[in-house]
Amino acid sequence: MDQPDVFRQRYGRWALIIGGSDGLGADFARDIARRGVNCVLVARRLPVLEAMAAELRAETGVDVRTAAIDIAQSDVVNQLAALVEDIDLGLVVFNAGADSSGSTFLGSPLSMWQDIVRRNVNVLTEGLYHFAGRFVRQRRGGLLIVGSAAAFGGGARAGIYTATKGFGLNLGESLWAELKPHGVDVLTLCFLVGDTPVLRSALARNAIPVEAVGAASTRDLAKAALDALPDGPMLNFDEDLAAPNPLTSAAARREHVLQVSAGLEQFYGAPEPI
Repeated sequence: MDQPDVFRQRYGRWALIIGGSDGLGADFARDIARRGVNCVLVARRLPVLEAMAAELRAETGVDVRTAAIDIAQSDVVNQLAALVEDIDLGLVVFNAGADSSGSTFLGSPLSMWQDIVRRNVNVLTEGLYHFAGRFVRQRRGGLLIVGSAAAFGGGARAGIYTATKGFGLNLGESLWAELKPHGVDVLTLCFLVGDTPVLRSALARNAIPVEAVGAASTRDLAKAALDALPDGPMLNFDEDLAAPNPLTSAAARREHVLQVSAGLEQFYGAPEPI
């Protein structure tokens, strides 16, 4: 769905991009701005945010707000809510929480894993709860979670990362089923490898060229996710359509969510109004 008028009608005049300073977040901001939607960019480094904002204003003419906020802070959702309280917000992109340490579980202090869990589980949950409530009240909106193919299973030296991405995928799929009747779209983007600054830094430590890992363009990832947002609940950018896997197939997972949701409604009865 890349027609600007249709996109603005569905998602309003403003979008919040969490982790919107560079890499995939920056390309989400560029694509959203090209669709005529104003952007609120949040990340830790204010100079990089301001440079991104200047680029968007010059190239698309949209309004841009920036805020240097550490997503790991305990009150981050309150800060985000205050930042966008006065605008016609209809889209939130949750793009934060990468981990490229490659450490074993016991090879790093517990505090490092707790920080990742805080960003990928606690902050995501609180943010989704706040903005889902706002969007349900206004009867339109979109919630886009940047996930990972790591959500499909665990592996050595990626336990916490894969676990938290699995959490985000399952929560996103569940919210898609709950919020769709209220006019709110939810999508989790999953992909194997994206050509981001974090990836390039990790590869450089071992002198591996980015071309060797088949990394997807972040511009392509952002466009594909925004186009697929109305469909939900999951987009697997690297899905093999010729040989679909029920675990990783977007269509199969959508059908599974619908079946589970119908079974749970039969078990619990109709949900309370929201």
